Amino acid sequence: MRGRKLLTALVLAVAAAGPAAAQEQPVPEPYEAAEFAPALHHLRRAEIIAVGSFPFALLFTTLVYDYARWMGSGFLDTQAPFRRGLDQDPFSDGEKVGIALAAVGVSVAVAVADYLIGQAGEEPRYADEPRSAARVPVPARARPAAPAAPAAGLFLPSLATLWPYG
Repeated sequence: MRGRKLLTALVLAVAAAGPAAAQEQPVPEPYEAAEFAPALHHLRRAEIIAVGSFPFALLFTTLVYDYARWMGSGFLDTQAPFRRGLDQDPFSDGEKVGIALAAVGVSVAVAVADYLIGQAGEEPRYADEPRSAARVPVPARARPAAPAAPAAGLFLPSLATLWPYG
């Protein structure tokens, strides 16, 4: 009986010390935007998009390959994509590897397309600022005068010359 009380007290002491020790641990801070180079952010986004699009790419490449093989056989009923039983495996091991590699290529192409579309709408971050031409001060007397506004009466006849249907 005494051993059971000692064991219960020990378990309660360890259970009570657990939350106290967990509270003393430092809380991790989230990453700041400047901690990683922009290229690493783009690479991470491309990885997420490629991995996320892989199941869809695998589905579509399997369907396209299955229909292409059916067309290549002359549209035989035995090769029709959806006429086989569920227990039949229509592809050989080599075909499965080819389909998987094609799906990987499609998902990488989707990630590259996303990167290119994102870069088209984004201003360059590290581009050199355009340097303006050296300005030569012009004396006040040599500056050309501002052009005078055209007379209001000349505006409508000048528009009439632009209209081709006289």
